[in-house]
Amino acid sequence: MVTTQLQIKDRLAQTCASHKMVRQVVYGFLTDVDDLPELDPPTIYIVPGLTTVPRDGVFQLNFQLICMDALLPDKSNLEDILSDCHGILVDIYSKLLYIDNNDTWSIQTGTTFTPFQERTKDYLAGYTMSLNILTFQSNCLTELPFN
Repeated sequence: MVTTQLQIKDRLAQTCASHKMVRQVVYGFLTDVDDLPELDPPTIYIVPGLTTVPRDGVFQLNFQLICMDALLPDKSNLEDILSDCHGILVDIYSKLLYIDNNDTWSIQTGTTFTPFQERTKDYLAGYTMSLNILTFQSNCLTELPFN
């Protein structure tokens, strides 16, 4: 069975959207954030990344999950935002790692959480989590789309 990048993205989006503190899940590149009509924070932005093939039949897909919230101009809510966004991403990582792993894809242990504070259309702060997912494609040779 082939596991596609779209299937993994959909599973990530579903997991993020099911978190009780997350109001919005968006997929795309960060350059699109100013094109959104309005963010409804806390928002998780799923950004696709590099795909590598570490060994035969295994594809490693990288995603950045960016949890962000609106930062007040005086930054008085920065500590609350960082704490909440970090906690949300830890919850999502734990669910994906310990509950959602299956025989076609697997979350890799060992990830990074990086705090940020940005000025885009709005003042935003939060955390970025780098997530590596292995997909096991060794049994898909009969399904390749060639004559």
